[in-house]
Amino acid sequence: MTIETKEDMFIRELRKLYHAELEILDLHRDLAAAAASPAVVDLFSGHREDTTEQINRIEEMFETIGAEPAARGSPIMEGLVAEKDEFVSEVTSEELRDLDVIGVGTINERIEITLLDRLILLANDLGLPEELIASLEDNRSEARAALSEMQSILDRKRSA
Repeated sequence: MTIETKEDMFIRELRKLYHAELEILDLHRDLAAAAASPAVVDLFSGHREDTTEQINRIEEMFETIGAEPAARGSPIMEGLVAEKDEFVSEVTSEELRDLDVIGVGTINERIEITLLDRLILLANDLGLPEELIASLEDNRSEARAALSEMQSILDRKRSA
């Protein structure tokens, strides 16, 4: 895809976000399975519903702009999945597994927030409908809340 306009860039970034969210469904399942403590298991198990809702919002955004919902892979997400696969096969200590799980989770949320920030800027520049921008902002708020939850678990571990 050649990027010549802000519209092209918006569609490319939306497709990357769509791909990321689809990957996150599996990622969170795998992170929950790899976690050692109930709090970390619950954290990742509980986000499946949020991720599904975010995917639904993205599909509505494609409809709003008249574009076909399509996922576009990203080397960043592929690297994150590879990182998760590596630690799952190598880390046996329960304490270290939780740290790795949360580490991968926080990287994921930061990537998602960055993609959403770019999309919100483009959507505003393009004058896209307010409901589309509000959906992007909802997804961003949920990603920030998930990141905050992960940070809270890390803070509690540091204090223990």
